[in-house]
Amino acid sequence: MQRMSNELTRPGTLDEAVRDAMTRWSVPGIAVGILRDGAVETHGYGVASLETGFPVRPDTLFQIGSISKVYTATLAMQLVEEGKLSLDTPVIEYLPDLKLADADAQRTITMRHLLTHTSGLEGDRFDDYGNGDDALAKAIAEFHTLRQWTAPGELWTYCNSGFYLAGRVIEQILGQTFEQAMRERVFQPLGMEHSFFFAYEAIVYPVAVGHTQVAPGSAEHKVARLYPLPRVVNAAGGIIANVADLLRFAAFHMSDGTVGGKQVLTAESIAAMQEQQVKAGNFAEAYGIGWSLHTVDGVKVVSHGGSTNGFQAQLALVPSRRFAIAILTNADRGAAAHRDIQRWALEHELGLRHADPEPITLPAEVLERVTGTYKRPHSTITLSVDEGRLKAEIQMSSPLTGETETLPPLYMSPISEQEFIITEGEYRGMRTDVILGDNGKPRFLRFSGRLAEYVQD
Repeated sequence: MQRMSNELTRPGTLDEAVRDAMTRWSVPGIAVGILRDGAVETHGYGVASLETGFPVRPDTLFQIGSISKVYTATLAMQLVEEGKLSLDTPVIEYLPDLKLADADAQRTITMRHLLTHTSGLEGDRFDDYGNGDDALAKAIAEFHTLRQWTAPGELWTYCNSGFYLAGRVIEQILGQTFEQAMRERVFQPLGMEHSFFFAYEAIVYPVAVGHTQVAPGSAEHKVARLYPLPRVVNAAGGIIANVADLLRFAAFHMSDGTVGGKQVLTAESIAAMQEQQVKAGNFAEAYGIGWSLHTVDGVKVVSHGGSTNGFQAQLALVPSRRFAIAILTNADRGAAAHRDIQRWALEHELGLRHADPEPITLPAEVLERVTGTYKRPHSTITLSVDEGRLKAEIQMSSPLTGETETLPPLYMSPISEQEFIITEGEYRGMRTDVILGDNGKPRFLRFSGRLAEYVQD
């Protein structure tokens, strides 16, 4: 059963929470969908574009970003069930021509590493290899230029490029493009008729455009002119969809894997994807096969977010309650909005109240041990002590557009000697941690899930 409307009519409920989040974070448009025990409702708010003023409809398409990773993992698990793929066989057995910068990694990286962000590969490479069917193959041919940050399996660090490699393995096994495999094996069996990869597919439907801030920290937004990501990104973050299709996907992952009498994936594989494979630093409590795993009030929440140029998305499932929420936004500040909406929904729909860790007080000399400059591709992060907190000053360039910017300072309170949480503003609730080396000094800062290397005091 599905109910669609442009507005929710229950005053003081989700309608109010969505509008409050849109206003607070200056988000032009949001689509929200909720699944309760098989009943679906979808809703649209605001505008799809600040320039055209077209409204967001319940069926408006948005880029879903890295939620796409769960789709890729789902497809991979089908191949595991068919005996065509092993998660623990080195990838080089499927791609004999694979060349990586590190010989040991080249021999040992597996699909499990790729699907759980533990390959240790440099993660944010968004070079454009064209729109041809050989885009993934061209990208993988240059993977020898990617830095090997850690040994496979050593540390969890968010890795888009690992999913490119997973997508290429899928292509090699099936002898077809990644996109065609996804359409035939996931989109079509699940009845997802409004899920696409390419702008030319989406343009004939109601579609939102992304919006970015006019300046860092600004409440004013502008239309993001780069709409599609390069094709090579599709296995990591290229899907365009609406909230109804996201909820079809969510329902499937809370089912026995049978759709229309056909077994698309076994219940055992669905459950395995939602089981802890690795601790995920402070990005999530843990990571499964494609899913981020959290506990809210003692109840498991299975989720994934997505971020592209001017879009932020979130899909969260509570399998034990047969509940899911999908939130699609068309602004780079949309992550703060979907955080607030999801927390509201879990509390008011299910009675599950999210509680961030309480900050603690540490002596300045303890905090000083982790201060200094940390670098990763596209970002330099400098930590200093400011009135009992860490102040993070961030200079970054977009890997998509090349635009450079200096973010307003972020203030992080300690929750342990090496773990910190942002307690206010747009990034409230975001956690980070410092990883020490064998010498007891900082080795990495894990910020937004990515490793940045310590370079100086």
